[in-house]
This record gives sequence, C-alpha cells and structure tokens, in this order.
Amino acid sequence: MTRCRVSEDELAHDHAQVEITAEDEREAAREDIELLALDINEAIFQLLRNKDWQPDSDDIESAETLYNCLRWHMTPAQREAV
Repeated sequence: MTRCRVSEDELAHDHAQVEITAEDEREAAREDIELLALDINEAIFQLLRNKDWQPDSDDIESAETLYNCLRWHMTPAQREAV
C-alpha cells in the first residue's frame, strides 16, 4: 500500500478552495429567489392568458399570502412604492 504525503499548506489550499463563505450563501440565496420570482411571474402570466382559468378564493389567498410575506421584509419606503 502506497501512501502519499500531503503538506499542511496543500491541505489548507484544498480546504480554502471548497470553503463556502456566508457571503457565498447569501449570494446563492438571492439568486434562488430571483429565479423563483421569474418562474412565479411566468406561471401567473400563463394562467392569466388562459381565458378559461378562473382563480378561486384559495388562489387569491395564496397570492395574498406570498405578497404579504414578501412585504414583511421590505422597508416602509419600499412598501409605499409597491
């Protein structure tokens, strides 16, 4: 059995290459939300283009819940703009 010796510097370098920072996680979360927002918009517009689709009270309540949850994260100035 052959063993390779790896220096501490090489181990530290390898670890640094795969380390995910808090900033990386925040950026990934923002990208995820952006993609979801685009998908939500597209789904809504497809439904609205369908003249046979009639939203019921559950559909409206779901949309209101999403809207209110998002507004909760906004500043007062952002809420006024919406």
